[in-house]
Amino acid sequence: MDPAYPPEVTRVSFRRYIAHLADGVLATLLFLVVAIPAGIVSDVLLGIAFLLFVTVGQVAYFVLFQRGSGKSPGKRLVGIRVVDAAGATPSTGALIRRSIPLIVEYFYILAWASMMASRYRQRFGDRWGKTYVVDD
Repeated sequence: MDPAYPPEVTRVSFRRYIAHLADGVLATLLFLVVAIPAGIVSDVLLGIAFLLFVTVGQVAYFVLFQRGSGKSPGKRLVGIRVVDAAGATPSTGALIRRSIPLIVEYFYILAWASMMASRYRQRFGDRWGKTYVVDD
């Protein structure tokens, strides 16, 4: 189903990259709050914290921040938001589906390639979650 707006509204690729970078910095700072004490206690705890951060933590960060408004702190910073085809904030399930591929796409090379091949500039996760990133 195509969205109820023209593809031009989704041409925010550079701002998406900046938003993702800002979110990565914030998520890393949150990780350090857990990782430093974990590393002091045990290398095993540090390893577990890291594994959780790059998997569950990444998904949770984006889902929790975007659930209310479609905006993570990085998206808020650059004036973009995530929407569904009707222009509303996506459901929690859609946000989970769009966030899971970030585990692989995190450095944004695959994400950028998939966005450039998409009429609505969608990453693989956006296509799976049926979401769009638009100018706010």
